Amino acid sequence: MSKIINEESHLEEKDSYSKEEIDSIPVFFCADCLSLAVRRYTEGQSYCDKCYCTNIETASIEQWKLLYKERYGHSFITKK
Repeated sequence: MSKIINEESHLEEKDSYSKEEIDSIPVFFCADCLSLAVRRYTEGQSYCDKCYCTNIETASIEQWKLLYKERYGHSFITKK
């Protein structure tokens, strides 16, 4: 059984989730390099594990994908 954070920031237990439910979860990313490898250092302080920047932002996964494609000229994941 997995846990997901719902809109009210409560944990909800379910066996499976729809794509819409998963896509509604905000992602944390580095504002400098757009990496999703964000680590929590202390309470309230996170950093990018790739470039060590502390400028961390949140967005929907779809918004992040657009930012990534604009910056790097290709999708993060290319489907075959």
